[in-house]
Amino acid sequence: MNSFGFRRRRRVALALVPALAGTLLAALGPAAPARAAEGGDLVIANVLWRVAVGSRPDLMTTNNPAERDQFPVDGQTHYVPKYAGSGRSALYRLHNPNWNGGSDHMDSRIAGEAGFGTEYALGYPYTSQVAGTQPYLRTFNGCTGDHGTRSQNEGPKSCYGDESASYGYAWPRYLNTATSLASLSAGGVTISSNRVTGGALWNWTYNGTQYINNLDYGRQLQSSLFFSRDGVTANPTEAGDTWSNPAWPAYRRHGSPLLALNTDTASKTQSTRSVPIDFVPQNFGGGEQNPAIYRDFQLGKDITLDWGGLGPVARYQTVLNSPALTYPGIEVPTAYLRAEFNRYFTYDAVSQTLTERTNFGQCSDASYFSWTPPNRGGVIIANADLTKAMAVYGANTSQGGSVSEMRMYKFIGGGCGTGTGEFDIASSKFTVLRHGNVGAGEKRFNSWVMTGSVGQIQGWMNTLRSWGAA
Repeated sequence: MNSFGFRRRRRVALALVPALAGTLLAALGPAAPARAAEGGDLVIANVLWRVAVGSRPDLMTTNNPAERDQFPVDGQTHYVPKYAGSGRSALYRLHNPNWNGGSDHMDSRIAGEAGFGTEYALGYPYTSQVAGTQPYLRTFNGCTGDHGTRSQNEGPKSCYGDESASYGYAWPRYLNTATSLASLSAGGVTISSNRVTGGALWNWTYNGTQYINNLDYGRQLQSSLFFSRDGVTANPTEAGDTWSNPAWPAYRRHGSPLLALNTDTASKTQSTRSVPIDFVPQNFGGGEQNPAIYRDFQLGKDITLDWGGLGPVARYQTVLNSPALTYPGIEVPTAYLRAEFNRYFTYDAVSQTLTERTNFGQCSDASYFSWTPPNRGGVIIANADLTKAMAVYGANTSQGGSVSEMRMYKFIGGGCGTGTGEFDIASSKFTVLRHGNVGAGEKRFNSWVMTGSVGQIQGWMNTLRSWGAA
């Protein structure tokens, strides 16, 4: 766990992984570590950065943070597989000290192309497209004769044009951008999903209050899951991984690749899908410079605002497409709230019983209040006078719903951080968990997220129960 905050329902000790200097790799490259089949192909990736060298400038790609930090940094351009493997080929960094009158670095799948010297392999992009990847674009500056690289998530730079040759497929990134938001408004609520963090829901605003805490990429309103892989807890996460300290520039943080984002104002629905990355990549050979990407997973949401005309009530449908998994715990979803929200309730919508919960610990992922609605109901986290709250409602799996368990966490006071802002350490959390084996392919899990006073929320939960929402 990073020193700047609390993440999930367990503590994780993080160890910094030393940056690896770039060295000339053989054409076949290092072999990827063998992994068990549970969870499919887990790809350890290099982060590629673009830097500007000299006054020309020479736009150069690097996967070495020590080299990156010697030059002005444009930001991340791609995630590219670190290891050779089936369906991948080497991408080399080449150099010519006197190309068109100046030093020029060029990325290529051909060692020594055009007489350039080969420095090292940046990584091993795919030879055909896999989920979330886009063509790796090499550019050429017709004004200065310089070669560069462009992410699909940025526009062309002045005088640079894309070259037509194929350089493989990689996951494009967002340079030095921390937020690229897509918004939708209905029922008095405005939501915004962040493309940089796999489309995870970044803001939920109602009556002038923004509810979500975004300290690191394990927070937000999003989905993730936990299962055993090689005897280690795997944690594919919709938004990104632990290397997301908000004090760092955006180019140092690891967001999950975005696969798709669609906003339909007519149906009041926003749909997002990410290719999730493991929250603790060093558990699987990754680390601070190397995210661990679940290539065979798609994780995201279909969220419909103003559900049934109920205003600030949204159906949140967690969508997971994955290999078959043995008894995972799936967050469907989880949300970190700003610390203004610090009173905790359960609501049984069948007996219409509201109960304030105070008998659980704080400042620890291991201390939480666990509750399962016996039929239908939810958990509510409110401000001091109960005029503002966020809640999540669902039906027990025994009733055809998605809820195995609901949890609430308190990361407020007791030395676990202060402040009530969007990026402060202090926060509150709710989680809806679905336990049990899942088969291969697409799975959907329903819950309903809402904001209002505690009294209003009880009324909306009663209505959902009367409709048989599950």
